[in-house]
Amino acid sequence: MADVNIQQTPGGGERSGGSGAVWAVVVVILLLVIGWFVFGGGFGRRTTNINVNTPGQTSGAATKTP
Repeated sequence: MADVNIQQTPGGGERSGGSGAVWAVVVVILLLVIGWFVFGGGFGRRTTNINVNTPGQTSGAATKTP
């Protein structure tokens, strides 16, 4: 009689170990996007324009008394 070898993959159709690597890539990309929003400026760089108007300097002309 002939020998018959039947090989089955463990788990029979479940997800492979590569899905863990996919989740790791997704988490790294998500962290990079969050870091870009926090440290890089997000959608558009906002600049604050502060105008400070100081009073003009007056000449301190000394008056001479006789």
